[in-house]
Amino acid sequence: MTYNHANDKATWHKRHKDRGMFSDSGRGRVRGWVIAFFLLLAATLSLIIWQTLRAEKLKRQLEAARQQAFFSMIDGLQAVELNLSKFMVSATPSESALLLSRISMQAGEAQSSLAQLPLDPYQGETIQSTMKFVNQLSDYARTLTAAAAAGKTYSDQDMQSLAALLAHCSVINAQLQEMMAQIPSGWWIAEGSTTQAPLVSAMDTENASEYPSLIYDGPFSDGRYGGAAKALGDVDVSAEDAERRAITFVGQDKVRGVERSADTTGAVASYGFILDTTDGRLYVHVTQKGGQILWMMPEQGQYAQTLSIPDCMQKAKDFLTLHGYGEMESSYFQQYEGLAVINFACVENGVLLYPDLVKVQIRMDTGAVVGLEANNYLMNHYDRTLAEPVLTVAQARDMVSDRLSVTSERLCVIPLPAGERLAYEFVGTWSGSEFLIYIDAETGKELQIL
Repeated sequence: MTYNHANDKATWHKRHKDRGMFSDSGRGRVRGWVIAFFLLLAATLSLIIWQTLRAEKLKRQLEAARQQAFFSMIDGLQAVELNLSKFMVSATPSESALLLSRISMQAGEAQSSLAQLPLDPYQGETIQSTMKFVNQLSDYARTLTAAAAAGKTYSDQDMQSLAALLAHCSVINAQLQEMMAQIPSGWWIAEGSTTQAPLVSAMDTENASEYPSLIYDGPFSDGRYGGAAKALGDVDVSAEDAERRAITFVGQDKVRGVERSADTTGAVASYGFILDTTDGRLYVHVTQKGGQILWMMPEQGQYAQTLSIPDCMQKAKDFLTLHGYGEMESSYFQQYEGLAVINFACVENGVLLYPDLVKVQIRMDTGAVVGLEANNYLMNHYDRTLAEPVLTVAQARDMVSDRLSVTSERLCVIPLPAGERLAYEFVGTWSGSEFLIYIDAETGKELQIL
């Protein structure tokens, strides 16, 4: 008898096929189950990924909200300190009342921002005392504002109280500046932690002693006018012409390559370029009208510090003279990790023109100019005919608070929300800080305190 394996296998398949295991409908059900399984698996994985991404997004949003509240609080407290300082040397009742109104509002905003931070009040009395401080400061300033509106004057006790509040605010701000270099996630108190977070310690005035004074960005550094730019004219330039002007401004011998970047619109529209130079990559914008340099900045701003600030000032002044800016005088400077940022204002017949301001950035290792910001200059510069001052410098000095120890004085033009004014600038000190007081050269009114 011959055994036929193939016939037996075929018979077995036929028998089970008849039963449905290998029938077309059976294979269809198996495929359906497999597809359903993988669809379910895919849906589950998609849901897990979506929930993970959503949780991460919510975490980022929460952290961003906390950081926004934190920086808003810092802005508020710095503004409070600045306006308290201005109040202490103000000699005009209307200006003093305006400053107190701002202090009250800014202290209230700082309190609101502080309340949004995850700071456990049971870890100490520091946050509670800080909340109490800004709340009382806001109320006190509001009370004095109301008293001034009723015609009452500030007593010696009021001035002593405000001086004490200013000192307390200065200590808190100095501590906050000290901790800003830390990683943001380390600012908050970890859940269940038994130690203070840096933000709590920063507000503990007993931890602070000596810190540098608050640095601002120079007199009238952000003063701008609306309307058309006065220094540009009506001639349109092409992108190709603007590129040539950018290369010439930096120096043909320094430029190794040029790329186009995004243009800007607005009051001063500009073409954007990225220049690869021997001083590093520079971002340069050239105005579409007039073809003037609107701004230039380096890709990175950390350099070795080998040159002094006076050396950098001279190199910056020589650069401005070379590029036709006329007589300029440095009015303020700042220094950041080997990069000197110097403010220059135009000078006309010995009068300093603060509206016509140019900021220059200098590498402190080579002395090369790698940055410039000329928006104020382009918006405001024109040939002025300055009137003679009505008041003498001695008469104007009499309008300055006797609490200010005046160290220098000069005639200048300052920007105001509606136009500009000829004024006397008095530089002086009070309580270890330097102030600039501006007295209208025609009316004797106190125009500005910086």
